[in-house]
Amino acid sequence: MSNFEDYDLTRGNGNRSRAGRTPNRVNNGAPRRRPDSQYSQGQMNYDNYDNYDMSYGDEMDMYNYDLQGETMGQGAPRQGAPRQGAPRQAASRAGAPRQGQPRRSSQPVRHSASHPGTRSSSSRSGRGGSSRPSSAGASRRPSSSKKGSSPKKNKKKKTRRTVIVVEVVILLVLALVFFLWNKISKIDTGIKYEKETNDLDEATVELLSNYTTIALFGVDNRSTGNTDSGNSDTIMIAAINNDTKEVKLVSVQRDTYLKVDDDKYRKCNYAYGHSGPDGACNMLNANLDISVDGFVAVDFWTLATVVDDLGGLELEITQKMINTDNPDTHQNALAGYIAEVENVLNYHPDEKDGWKKSDCYFDSPGTYKLNGAQVVGYCRNRYAVDNDYGRAANQRMVVNMIVEKAKKADLVTLNKITDHVFDNMSTNLSKTQLISMATAVKDYEIVGSSGFPFDLTTGTFGSKGSLVVPCTLSTNVVKLHEYLYDQQDYTVTESVQAISDKVSSDTGTSEGSATVNQTPDSSQ
Repeated sequence: MSNFEDYDLTRGNGNRSRAGRTPNRVNNGAPRRRPDSQYSQGQMNYDNYDNYDMSYGDEMDMYNYDLQGETMGQGAPRQGAPRQGAPRQAASRAGAPRQGQPRRSSQPVRHSASHPGTRSSSSRSGRGGSSRPSSAGASRRPSSSKKGSSPKKNKKKKTRRTVIVVEVVILLVLALVFFLWNKISKIDTGIKYEKETNDLDEATVELLSNYTTIALFGVDNRSTGNTDSGNSDTIMIAAINNDTKEVKLVSVQRDTYLKVDDDKYRKCNYAYGHSGPDGACNMLNANLDISVDGFVAVDFWTLATVVDDLGGLELEITQKMINTDNPDTHQNALAGYIAEVENVLNYHPDEKDGWKKSDCYFDSPGTYKLNGAQVVGYCRNRYAVDNDYGRAANQRMVVNMIVEKAKKADLVTLNKITDHVFDNMSTNLSKTQLISMATAVKDYEIVGSSGFPFDLTTGTFGSKGSLVVPCTLSTNVVKLHEYLYDQQDYTVTESVQAISDKVSSDTGTSEGSATVNQTPDSSQ
């Protein structure tokens, strides 16, 4: 993946100081919205994976950017026409007129104590009522009042009302299911995932069956909507408790040294680019003793669009982010990531290169409302945030903020998100599963998040490049099962133990080599 390390933000302008920038300012201006334009397409080549250089320096160059200063356009809001239902009409039943009086053709006959002589042919006597024979000798039905209505008649009315209410509820449920089915039909659910797991013991299999384990992949492939290939810039595991709907998230650092294929050990993000989501899910199963039930894969465009549809996110820009430059380009690292994302997405189509400098620089620390492209750049920045595990912590924070904001969103906003996003995401989950999860979305609650490995070290390991090394893999897997599934005193399988021994041998590390100890995020 590209980390925008070779972007020249001052092309043709010589060296440029921060004083000459058009900065963002704290709490200044309304949230920006992405124009509803078609994003430009790009394609990244991942053919030769055997020669893939795993160091940070292997990232692709795009081109140098010329700083622009145009204002961002506003997208037009979508409007929906209200649905109008036809009012129900109640038919009145007219009774027979009293003998000797003219028949009234259109008006219903009223019954009251002040008009005792007016009677309806359909009225029935209540309790304590009496009837008088007519002058012609024909018997008349007794007069009735509302207070003296028949219990059998009331029961029929109540039954009829209950049936109507049940029918309305059934129609509403069917309408909701049809709506969700129509939306979800846009998602690419044709990708196969043939699950392969380690030889887990019966107790673990039973425990894992109480959870739905979903792998989340953020793919860097430079091609909107194409999630079949490309390195996974983000790898997350979501463990959903089926009974409580509580969710725990774990980020697997993309540079973690793991077994990615039969006898191949590399950075774990290699698995998605080499074998697609099927290979990436089974890589997680093999290294972590888990059983991934399904996956969801998205790209830059999807994340940026969701953020924009939700009205942006408020994120903290630290002084360290403002001061930290990319060590290769000697230009602000965060600005480079934001400019890269806006260029890939053609975020500002009226600009020459699809991006503008006013989105990229911040002249003072504080909380800013960021647009979709800025949030993606924020999530990809690994400088001034403790490298890869710091970046993963920011990604978990953003996912949590999106979920919480989506739970409070109205139906119009949620409908907009589904229209924009579902065409550009991939999953192996069935439509039935997706509908079930969508209808219960407000019940889900993220109760914890953390990074994996918990105990690790980093460094450059010869030709293997810059790596994140678990110290050791087996002890980290034990902690993972305890954190995600509340499984105490877990014993790893022989397969995981063999992988752990190989990782330690290749890197010369042990349990005591850990230089970083990650703990669950403090906000959870």
